[in-house]
Amino acid sequence: MKKHGLLFFGIFFAIIINLSAQSPLNDGEKAIKNKEYEKALAIANEFVAANNTADAFKLLIPLEQKEYKNKKLYESFGDAYAKMNVAENAISYYHKAEAMDSLDIPLKFKLAELFAKVERYTEAVNTYLKIVDIDPKNAKAYLEGGSILFKAKLYADAATMFEKYIALEQTEDAYVKITKAFLETRNYEKTNQFAIAGLNKYPNNSSLKKGAAISSFALQNFEASGKFYQAIPDSEMTVSDLKNAGTAFQQVGADSIAIKYFEKVIEKDSTQSSLFMSMANTYYSKKNYVQAIKYYHAKLSSDSTYEPAHRYLGFAYYDLKDLDNARASLLKARSLVDTTFVTNYYLAQIYSRMDSTEQASKQYSIVMRLGESNERQYRDYILEAVTFLGQRAFVRKAYNDAIVYYRKANQIRPNEWRFMESLGACYQAVQNYDEAIRWYCATLKFNSKSEAARKGLRMMSADDCVPSK
Repeated sequence: MKKHGLLFFGIFFAIIINLSAQSPLNDGEKAIKNKEYEKALAIANEFVAANNTADAFKLLIPLEQKEYKNKKLYESFGDAYAKMNVAENAISYYHKAEAMDSLDIPLKFKLAELFAKVERYTEAVNTYLKIVDIDPKNAKAYLEGGSILFKAKLYADAATMFEKYIALEQTEDAYVKITKAFLETRNYEKTNQFAIAGLNKYPNNSSLKKGAAISSFALQNFEASGKFYQAIPDSEMTVSDLKNAGTAFQQVGADSIAIKYFEKVIEKDSTQSSLFMSMANTYYSKKNYVQAIKYYHAKLSSDSTYEPAHRYLGFAYYDLKDLDNARASLLKARSLVDTTFVTNYYLAQIYSRMDSTEQASKQYSIVMRLGESNERQYRDYILEAVTFLGQRAFVRKAYNDAIVYYRKANQIRPNEWRFMESLGACYQAVQNYDEAIRWYCATLKFNSKSEAARKGLRMMSADDCVPSK
């Protein structure tokens, strides 16, 4: 008996639940029969809201068949189809609703969002533009429209939308998006403007710091760029960011900080061969020649034909007084590019210090030839070359050659008595006494104590230009 009682109550309870579920649908159907269409539509919308689209359509379709032309009916159809992910049907019904009220902004948002969902981005953006035509202060339309344009990589248009949004609402996300949009278009002035404005409101945002750092670097405001880069955690820095940070500090003379960033680049990517030169040059400028040599070699390991690395490696060895390695490096540099003035000049210096006068003479001759194209710039180097070559020619008794070199030296330094004295000696040696007397006399005008000039004049019995004591 007890068992039958429990079974009865179970069946009764199930019937009650079923009747309860059927009641709204029955109410809706009765409302349609009684031409209470608004009531039926309200019940249908409750089904839509509860994701019960099957029962919703049992009311919506009869309502449409009754030729109940109502904007909310078409919108409800659109909502139901959207719930079912039948986008084309949803869009079709939303358009029907829109045709009855072209100023309904919430309806246009539904359309725009559905367009975006099915990747019909142009139509989505155009719908957002219609919204702002109706309501120019609709911040949401600017933000969502700008986001779609950014996703489509139409960065300039996206930036325009975001700029209008920020004029209305200054959210953190908007500042990040507009900074990225202007950065993608390489409009560094605008990037910098909005990144810094955003940081004034949201000072801990790393994305804004990066935007400010990159744009400051591009605008060659290296001090500001370094400051922003320092505020970004290393974990959020790309190899490019680290490299730019190092370069920024290098540009403002903060070499020790620059090197730290460059070393972080090498840790992340050992193939950054271009960076080896920056590091080497930074160490060289700080006179840390050992470290400079290390990174010049690193550069050459990745590219053995990079002439500047061989050249500066030679300079570093030269400053360490390692003349053999300096000569080898500079000779390699010259084998790659033989017209670099400074390479040939330093080779001349090295051979001169190694007492290899024959090689030094050849190098100084090359220095003279290369310097002719820009004598004003290389004036002092050419003077050094002709002085060396003149002295060597004189020692070898090649007096006519010595005369050519000393005349060139006199041309560069017309008031230097030592060159006049040397010319007097050369002309005396080749027995051109008129010229010898002229140059000795010229010497005494600038240095009356020149014993060589006095002695030469006495030997030629030409004491008349000798100043009295």
